[in-house]
Parts: sequence; structure tokens; C-alpha cells
Amino acid sequence: MAGRSANGRHGLRGHAGRTAALARLLHKECIQLLELYRNSESLPSSPVDGGYLVSIPPLVPQLSDAEKISILHAALKECLRLLEDVITREDAEFSDEDSEYKRKRKTVRDRLGHLLASTEQLLVDGHKFEAKVKEELDGQAASGSFGLKMWIVRVLQDLVHWTGQTSDTLRSMPAEMEKAPKTMSRRTRRGAGKMRK
Repeated sequence: MAGRSANGRHGLRGHAGRTAALARLLHKECIQLLELYRNSESLPSSPVDGGYLVSIPPLVPQLSDAEKISILHAALKECLRLLEDVITREDAEFSDEDSEYKRKRKTVRDRLGHLLASTEQLLVDGHKFEAKVKEELDGQAASGSFGLKMWIVRVLQDLVHWTGQTSDTLRSMPAEMEKAPKTMSRRTRRGAGKMRK
């Protein structure tokens, strides 16, 4: 029994390490994607104001890494949905145009899907969180072409931010699993209960 427990613990740490590497790679590619979009649209390099489109419960220090990953997973899920909205809108207007930006966009979309599948294996069963989105694509119709571009920049800024947060959190997960592999689910249940009140 002890051998199986150790093997399971080692496997989970290994999976967390691989997921962390995937998140780091995706974070770098999201930065590149944002830069490519700004260059293609001749937009300034300064961040667009208005805060992040995706909002989640605060990642306070009292939360375990497993809780944080559950919350960040919800944020990444909304980021993928927003990116799909961007792709649908852009492809409808520029369906025949190929570019480095569009190729990188596809890479980011596919890798984000892989990261979601990978982080899902680290979630605690039965305790899922929901992220909220402040401004949807439908609300940009009245803002014109420039307003739509600014919204797309904000989507890409969210991708950079939330993949970075996920990467940073995942880096510490193998160490936590090694120290307390059996207490994470209990801590998560308590934390989830408090946040839902």
C-alpha cells in the first residue's frame, strides 16, 4: 500500500511539473501573440486601461495551491472562450488572410486547450469555481472598429496575465504535494465552503 501511495504521489508531482512547464511556454507565447497583434494593427505598446476582463475570487495566501489552481482553471476556461470569440470575429472579416499573428493565435488556442485539460487533472473533485467576464464581444458592436481592437488587446492581456499567474502557482505545487499530499483536499473543501458564503 505504501509503495502505491508513493508512486501516486510521485506521479502527481511529475504531472504538476509538466503542467508548469506547459504553462510557462504558453505564457511566453501569449506575450508574443499580444506583441504581434499590436504590431499588425499599429497599436501602442502601453497596456489598455480598464482592468482585466476575467475576474476571479482573490488568490489570498490562506488558499492552498490546489485551491488556487481550481480558481485559475476557471479563469483560463473563460480566456479560451474569449479567444474563440476573437478568432470567430477576425476570421469572419479576414477569412483569406494568413499571417504570423494568425498562426501564433492558433498555437495559443491549441496549447491553452491542452493546459486546461492538464490542470483539470489537478483539481479537487466536486469543488469547482466560476470566473466572471466584465465585457463580452457582443457589447463591442457600438464602439466601432477601434473599440473592438482595444477589446481584443484586453483579451490578449488577460491571456498573458492569467497564464502567468497559473505558471507561477504551478511552480510551487510539487513542493506542497511532497509536504502534505493528503491534506490538500480537506483544506480545499474548507476553503471552498468559506468562499461560497
